[in-house]
Amino acid sequence: MTRSMTCACQLELTAADTETLVGPVKAHFDEAHPDLGLTETSVRNYLEGEDRATGPTERLERVDEIEIRPIQPDRVDDVARFFDYEVFAGNPAWSSCYCMFYFRGGGANPDWGDQTWQDNRADQMNRIVRGRTTGTLAYVDGRLAGWCNATARDQFPGLSDGTDEGIASVVCFAIAPPYRRHGLATRLLEGAIDMLTEQGFRRVEAYPVREPSSELAAYHGSLELFERLGFEITSEEPLTVGLELQ
Repeated sequence: MTRSMTCACQLELTAADTETLVGPVKAHFDEAHPDLGLTETSVRNYLEGEDRATGPTERLERVDEIEIRPIQPDRVDDVARFFDYEVFAGNPAWSSCYCMFYFRGGGANPDWGDQTWQDNRADQMNRIVRGRTTGTLAYVDGRLAGWCNATARDQFPGLSDGTDEGIASVVCFAIAPPYRRHGLATRLLEGAIDMLTEQGFRRVEAYPVREPSSELAAYHGSLELFERLGFEITSEEPLTVGLELQ
């Protein structure tokens, strides 16, 4: 049995297994697509993500009642399973993130491609257990279907500016493929607003995409979503919206 990967340029690369495929894939990208700057770690993350993210990808025609829960330590096993198998099915390029990108500095972190998915997974689960990642979870029929990261702004190195007291940031929505376009993002954001208000935050801000090119590109949430729930634009560059809570 062999392991293969087809590049976007349609070249198929084959090896005995995932680990031995890493070298040929890295060599191909170094030669044919050097502008991508892929590291050996990022290649391995991608290939192992293809192996791991095996959840369903077909969208459901309808969903039953949506239940919103806070991200809490007793949900860590659900979250791990969600990111391991479900949410990035069909999108292995993002499967190593575990919503750690902004906790590690976002686009300003030159070493992001060197983080293994195992490190990101362990760090995120540890953050949840310690209460340092907060937000909301959406369940459908008892199955975790959606995630919203709504955490104190001082936890995000690329967003913190020294005036973070009482301010939270919504940085990511992640919805498993079968449950997209069923209103989960709205419910998650409503729950996050209620949760942050109860926790005593005075303000929440977010960084939406004005015209996302795809569902994936809208992981920050759309501008229309935030405006519908009362957020107002506070900056055009970068596009930032805010909502007073107190």
